[in-house]
Amino acid sequence: MRAALGAIENDDQAGFRENLDALVEWRNQPLVQGLVRLARELGQAFGDGEGASTGGSLPEACARLEHAVKMSEDASHRTMDMIDQCRDLLATIPVAPGSEAAEAAAGMRVRFSEMTAAQGYQDLTGQIIKRVVDIVRCVHAASDGVMPESAPLQLPASSKGFGPAVTGVDAAPATQDDANDLLSSLGL
Repeated sequence: MRAALGAIENDDQAGFRENLDALVEWRNQPLVQGLVRLARELGQAFGDGEGASTGGSLPEACARLEHAVKMSEDASHRTMDMIDQCRDLLATIPVAPGSEAAEAAAGMRVRFSEMTAAQGYQDLTGQIIKRVVDIVRCVHAASDGVMPESAPLQLPASSKGFGPAVTGVDAAPATQDDANDLLSSLGL
């Protein structure tokens, strides 16, 4: 900074720009280093690279998030289908206008409409999760080969066993036959 000020005092435009550029580069360096460290720590946390201990990977984490989005989307579509079927069934019930049954049917229609609107959460959460997956993939790809040495992020010893098995990522889950065989081998 003093060199930049000295260049200004001596009317040295080139020296001022050079010192200012160096100052800007110095100022941005911690940010860049922090981003690179974050990418490295994410990779280590998910088991990418040497010394990985958690058994996962960033691609695996992305696959799990995409699987969660797919499951949520499928459940949302199934719910919407059932709401439509219930509306259709409700329309087949003969109801006298002004009766208690008519009021109940109107109330059910309103609630079906509210349930349909509430399913909008799936689309929003799916978009958010897909965006996070894209960001993680970009950070991971951009960090290849430029990760400096530093202490890794500390996560719990095991993140296995949370959530359903994901095809292509996890081993096939145990079946009832597997459980029966185990119990038989134990004499139970």
